[in-house]
Amino acid sequence: MNKRKGECEGRKENCSKENCPIYGSLRVYSDGIARVYECEDRPSSMKRGPVNMFSKKTKSQMRDREVVRIEVLLRDHMQCQAKHIVNLIECWGPLDVDEIIPRGRGGSHLDASNCQVLCRAHHTWKHDNPAEAERLNLTKRLPPQ
Repeated sequence: MNKRKGECEGRKENCSKENCPIYGSLRVYSDGIARVYECEDRPSSMKRGPVNMFSKKTKSQMRDREVVRIEVLLRDHMQCQAKHIVNLIECWGPLDVDEIIPRGRGGSHLDASNCQVLCRAHHTWKHDNPAEAERLNLTKRLPPQ
């Protein structure tokens, strides 16, 4: 009989490298049947619901964030603000709306005055060179709050 990958049929002898991509994950559940943890025939009480990608707080801020993002892109004329400050790096990639004072240091991503437009190359450079970025006023490193 040809079994599909991951099917254990509740029998321990079916738990093998050939029959199961997650070999060794066979468990005995409360109903007494041994199953591979990811097996399709788990009891309904063991099935997981959909994974929430965003917290409730993040979901509630998404609309406001998009409004701020558009405002900042229009204010900065859809151009990288580090283009003429950091001449060593050539602009490339999509435009990111970046926080000047990071959220972890008390800044807000919902405050347009705390945001700037950076291309992906300059955004990466800013995070790779924090001391130089601070000297050039691309970021501010305030103490954590």
